Amino acid sequence: MKLPQLLALLLLSNPAALQAAKIETIKAVDRDYLMVHVLDGIVELIEDISLMNNPYGNLEGNSDLERAVRYDPPLDTDTATQPTSWILTSTDDENYGPAGKPVSAVHRRTKLNGLALLDWNSSINDWNFDVTFEHTLFLRLPTPLRQGATYTLEIDSTTQADQTSKTFTFDIFHSPTEAIHINLAGYANGPGIKAADLYQWLGDGGHRDYSSFEGNTVYLHNVDTQENQPVGQVAFWQQSASDAGGWNFTQSPVWNVDFTGFDTPGNYRLAVEGIGCSEDFVIGPTARKAPYDTVVRGYFFMRIGQEPVDKVQGIPRQPLWTQGEDPDDTLIYLTSMSPDHPDWNTLGGGDKWDLKEPWAAYKLPGSPTNPNARGGHSDAADWDRHLGHVSNIYDILLPYFLSGGILDDDNTGIAESGNGVPDAIDAARYEVDFFLSLKTEHGYGHGINNPDGNNVLYQAAPTAHAAWANAVNAAMLADAYRLAGQEDLMARYRDAAEEAFAFAAALDDPKLDAQLDVSSIRLRGRDLRLTAAGHLYNVTGDTTYEDYYAADSNVRADDGANLTRPDQNQFHATVAYLTTPRPIHYPDIQANMRQAVLREAKSLEANNAQTRPSRRSSEESSGWFQTAQFVQRSILAHHIAQDPADKALFLDALLLEADWSLGRNPTNMIQMTTATTPLADKRSVRLCYTTGSLDGVPSMHPGHTPYMNAADWGNGMRGGRPSWITGQCYPDWSNWPHAEAHFETHHIWANGEFTPRQTMRGKFALYAYLYNLEKRRAAPTTLTKLLQSDTITIHLTNPQVDAPASTLQLHQSPDLQAWSPVTPDSLSSATRYTWTLALPQIGSRFWKVLDIGSSQTN
Repeated sequence: MKLPQLLALLLLSNPAALQAAKIETIKAVDRDYLMVHVLDGIVELIEDISLMNNPYGNLEGNSDLERAVRYDPPLDTDTATQPTSWILTSTDDENYGPAGKPVSAVHRRTKLNGLALLDWNSSINDWNFDVTFEHTLFLRLPTPLRQGATYTLEIDSTTQADQTSKTFTFDIFHSPTEAIHINLAGYANGPGIKAADLYQWLGDGGHRDYSSFEGNTVYLHNVDTQENQPVGQVAFWQQSASDAGGWNFTQSPVWNVDFTGFDTPGNYRLAVEGIGCSEDFVIGPTARKAPYDTVVRGYFFMRIGQEPVDKVQGIPRQPLWTQGEDPDDTLIYLTSMSPDHPDWNTLGGGDKWDLKEPWAAYKLPGSPTNPNARGGHSDAADWDRHLGHVSNIYDILLPYFLSGGILDDDNTGIAESGNGVPDAIDAARYEVDFFLSLKTEHGYGHGINNPDGNNVLYQAAPTAHAAWANAVNAAMLADAYRLAGQEDLMARYRDAAEEAFAFAAALDDPKLDAQLDVSSIRLRGRDLRLTAAGHLYNVTGDTTYEDYYAADSNVRADDGANLTRPDQNQFHATVAYLTTPRPIHYPDIQANMRQAVLREAKSLEANNAQTRPSRRSSEESSGWFQTAQFVQRSILAHHIAQDPADKALFLDALLLEADWSLGRNPTNMIQMTTATTPLADKRSVRLCYTTGSLDGVPSMHPGHTPYMNAADWGNGMRGGRPSWITGQCYPDWSNWPHAEAHFETHHIWANGEFTPRQTMRGKFALYAYLYNLEKRRAAPTTLTKLLQSDTITIHLTNPQVDAPASTLQLHQSPDLQAWSPVTPDSLSSATRYTWTLALPQIGSRFWKVLDIGSSQTN
């Protein structure tokens, strides 16, 4: 294994020169309020590999790698909240004049902004921490600021701030405000809502009331040309209320400042009359490319067993945990323990996969090992891998299936980029190969636990669910390779899928009605069987696999049954049948599927955007994980919708959900790490409980989304008790917008932890699907033919995206009178069709393409 030499990196600045509470920014909230952001200190990270006990590994307790830097003396909050401590003067606004006026009121909020690890405290069985704080002061002005006027804020030195004056000009086109909330990554210049919100929580001052601004003009300011164009008006949306997961995200009424319908590409900022402007953003045809690339890289950096790659900036977590290789004394013992074992529930407390020594009692006779086990993705800082992780595969491949192969980017910046295979497929394959590597002479292993202190891991026993899951995994991957035109790889994983399918079906108890907990969904054995069968039908055309829909589909009868329930889930089996290139022998079942998808997508997701202050559409079952984005039903519903109103509803729901996580939230922050990506210059998560701080590249690995959870996970170490940090906020945390529950620290795992299957896979599906729409809008409709000596091959690319979904069919005729349909080749999809036909020995042949959904000749 080759590790590049990396220089020690010192982040932030030299603490020796820092004196007094540091005023970070002074800006206008709007014409009636100023905002002053003050730091009492910061925490420095020292990415010096020579100081690291385990470079390139997980987070480690090492006080040499960080330190708190205090700006002493800290802000005197009593003095700073006195209106007379702040005098506003102006040379061109006579309401203030050279003598100036004190502000009318000062409101404050204070938040912990850093934790520095100190020494271990055995008396409390926890680390000691040094903490730093930041303050935000909101100054209410006696008279409104005047557009274009220049002001000086005089600051009383007894506040102990490091500045005593600050001069600024109030210009709504050049005065960024925290009150305007936008998608920082940018907006596509195509159909759908272009959403932005207006609100501001003022700490102990409550919320800002923008009712008097309703009807004010909303502008787009072109950053390059300096032109301003009216695009809308301020409109009231909703009062402050509970939102997704029951949380109040804003603690404020919300006003909308949308600019739907403006599609001219360029660099812009949104400006509102009397308020100010947003940060800069782009409108263009590839606004979703950077978010998509970032989430692909996020999965890459969660790999286990991935060696460093020179072309990738940053090193995935090490060691590899491969037997006999890295560490060289690693052993992976086979056991009889699994969730099906009668002792599973008594194996020990907590997560059974986190346990170590208790597994040893279940080693198989002779202590056999699995030297082939390798790969997979980790959860947070753990190394265990089990069937709960297969949901990563499903949601990585979902948008690829719906794109029909158009989502073919091979340049996202992962190890496989440039290999001729779409990076989305490579990302999924890494998980598929891991579970296949757990296959032994006994069957398909259920997972691997966390290693112990002696580098020993234990592989769970084979289960029926594991066999079915491997059939699903490999069948999905084979289907993806079919779309990508990779026939050899398609055949390889088709064979693996059929082998696992046959193995599971032959078991004495195939667990068809037993449930498998796969992250936020539960799958019965028959749900897994149906999903595998659906993709194998797509790959092979064998109607034996299609017949499982008649036997097992929840909606085989038109009785309004749901595809997804708390105790079973056939969503991904439905995706397979709704995207099949093969003949449909159960059209009624497929029609019922369409109706069920549309119904569930509306009731469980899309309609949420119409009732929530945030306009988020994600389903309710996020629990602790407010940043989880589960809108997979709406993704599929948008893909299949025929009614233009439905098409627009689902598109807006997806855009609104994506916008929220990309900056249209109270923190004005992209809710994931972005270092080393094109989004790195946007406000985003800098620190959270994930990897990357030990690889010599500044900040954390990109593409990771912290939970932003504020609820305690028990009464143990403070890392599991976010209340320890929220309890140091002012005012009381119960009054804060819950969407501000991100804290810049990598020590509180219950708040800042990240797992792909909880906060990443839904985001991957969402960003990838929206990017797929951009790619399809840019792809032309083409019809080409290739003549050979005895055949003609007809290729049709039909990227159809914004119009209702169509199903195209080639018909042929010898005389332009009698027409018959032609079955497409097995590599076809709903966006890319191929027909290979024998040329007639004599006579003529005519062909035409029909949209059999609308009966129009194309």
